[in-house]
Amino acid sequence: MAFQVTRRGLFALGGAGVVAAGATAYALVDNAVLPGKGALDNALGRCDPPPPPPAPRGTPQAPVVGTFRSTRRRREVDFALLYPPGYRDGAHLPVCLSLHGYGANCRDAISTGGYPELIAGSPHPFVLAGVDGGGGYWHPHPTDDPLGMLVDDFLPYLAGRGLDTGRVAVCGWSMGGYGALVCGLAYPGRFRVIIATSPAVYHSFEDAHRVNPGAYDSPDDWRAYDVTARAREFAGMPVRIAIGAADPFADAVRTLRDRLPDPSVVRMPAGCHDGRLWSYVAPGQVQAIAAALGG
Repeated sequence: MAFQVTRRGLFALGGAGVVAAGATAYALVDNAVLPGKGALDNALGRCDPPPPPPAPRGTPQAPVVGTFRSTRRRREVDFALLYPPGYRDGAHLPVCLSLHGYGANCRDAISTGGYPELIAGSPHPFVLAGVDGGGGYWHPHPTDDPLGMLVDDFLPYLAGRGLDTGRVAVCGWSMGGYGALVCGLAYPGRFRVIIATSPAVYHSFEDAHRVNPGAYDSPDDWRAYDVTARAREFAGMPVRIAIGAADPFADAVRTLRDRLPDPSVVRMPAGCHDGRLWSYVAPGQVQAIAAALGG
């Protein structure tokens, strides 16, 4: 049920004292002190971005899926490749690495935000390449290195399948959006465009540990991959960040935006941490990827 507080209803329940109590409860929910903020945001229309802008769309092909051995992750890793219509496995096309969110996988990474239909309709072909990165926020850990896997294992593997890994972009959602930003910091100049959607950026190690204890191994690990503290390093990088104004990570992304050399790379339309926002920003993102990869 949607959370609603109306002045008339509160007076009917008992007068000004109830109004004050109701207003306090509303503020506590709105500030996420009490549960229910997601329902409140939905009820107030904060999760409703405009409809996605017009964009050419098509019917996507079934993805090419498989596994490869990752030295960096020390295991077999699943991948999924989305080729545009008319191209088969082995085609010499540029690549956009697609990084999934927490609890998701490579198949989710190539199907989020309506990317398959947009890629199928784009006049400038490229392959969207998803790979399983685990739940470690796309940076190195003592027994797992999904960041190193992307560049040291996955890209060479893709080159061996015929793809043009000299032209590479990276995109991601939530944990993967944060991961895309980390890719830019770790490999400056490697990616022609960096697309971070609803990036899971935290204010502090304590905040991250409270939400996801496995995100960082220690405060030192947090500091090494704190994109906000390292915001000046994004100077000159082809970065695009989009996040809904009602997203739980929006406040931390505002802090990041204010420290970036070019704050205009951050878009913050109405929206929450969900597919409605991701579908709204996807047409412009796919167009930017295609242009950056030489379309």
